[in-house]
Amino acid sequence: MKQIFKQVKSNIKVTVLMLLIGFSVQAQVYTDQEIKTKQTAEKFFEYITAKNPEKIASMVSENVDWYIFESKYMPWTGHRSKRAEISELFTTLFSYFIDGSEKLEANSFLLRGNEVAVFGTIERTVKKTGKHFKMPLAIHITIENDLISKFSLYEETLIIEKALK
Repeated sequence: MKQIFKQVKSNIKVTVLMLLIGFSVQAQVYTDQEIKTKQTAEKFFEYITAKNPEKIASMVSENVDWYIFESKYMPWTGHRSKRAEISELFTTLFSYFIDGSEKLEANSFLLRGNEVAVFGTIERTVKKTGKHFKMPLAIHITIENDLISKFSLYEETLIIEKALK
């Protein structure tokens, strides 16, 4: 009986190990499209970090579905539908914050085909008030023909509004 118990215990350990290895390998396998989607998103975030509105806009489709929850205190929020509006949006956004105070961390990427969900944090210091904030954010991006065709940002707007006042 002891021998049977040892064998069952050993089989369970091997099965668990195989499952863990299988899940680990499966979790890291991406399609070519997903790899390209992630590369496009990473390049987009590099341009944001470099604070280059023209290059940021170059990553966006001519016709785009762009949305950041609207706030009357933040003129860069709301809907946008044209690439040219994106460059202007980031020029305005960057003008509100102290240079060098920005820190954008894209911590996790969830990929499915041509879509990516990005989870991270952003921190900045407002020029006008000197107030600093840090908050989590989530972004849903759709990529078509290596360009962003849809962008939705989910952030804690009230935290930013409080820092602006």
